[in-house]
Amino acid sequence: MTSVPNQRLILTIAAGSLSRFLPLLGRGFTVEGAAGGSVEGFICRTCGISPEYLDERVQTVFLDGKAIDDLRQARVRDGSTLALSAAMPGLAGAVLRRGGAYAAMRRQISYEGAGPEEGREAIRVKLKLFNLVAQELGPGFLSRGIRVRGGDLNDFLDRMGPGLRSICRAAEWNGRPVACETAVGELPGDAPVLLRLVEAASV
Repeated sequence: MTSVPNQRLILTIAAGSLSRFLPLLGRGFTVEGAAGGSVEGFICRTCGISPEYLDERVQTVFLDGKAIDDLRQARVRDGSTLALSAAMPGLAGAVLRRGGAYAAMRRQISYEGAGPEEGREAIRVKLKLFNLVAQELGPGFLSRGIRVRGGDLNDFLDRMGPGLRSICRAAEWNGRPVACETAVGELPGDAPVLLRLVEAASV
């Protein structure tokens, strides 16, 4: 896989406002990792999520739209989409919960397994975080930086409108200072952008 250089956007935002960006994580961001690994290995080693957190907090895992019960058996592939969620309410949550008593009720939407991917040294996987998982893990991902499609990021920031201007304290695009509004206008459509958020010190 040929690596595509990231264009970089660093936003310094008001303290306590990072949560405004959590919905972006539900749209998905790209994580690169080694080919041929299990879902569990990708989540823990590549994404940096602890096995304890995965066992205790992540109750539902979807791989390419299919619910997974055995994270060690399921394999990620190049272009896969991996979605992580905490426990969801009601019968739907009970049915989708991995390893739950109602797992048999979702046979048509359950992952059935695939062999390791041949001929690749690395893969790109779209990771999506929802509800409590996004709230708890999202700040760490956003502070370290997430890679998203420029057009998707532009759409998200544009929808924030005046809300972005009210919390943005500074912006840096590819190493040069720009106005927050200018940065939104310069985001490329299909190229990847590395977005990193820095919370300004509270006064």
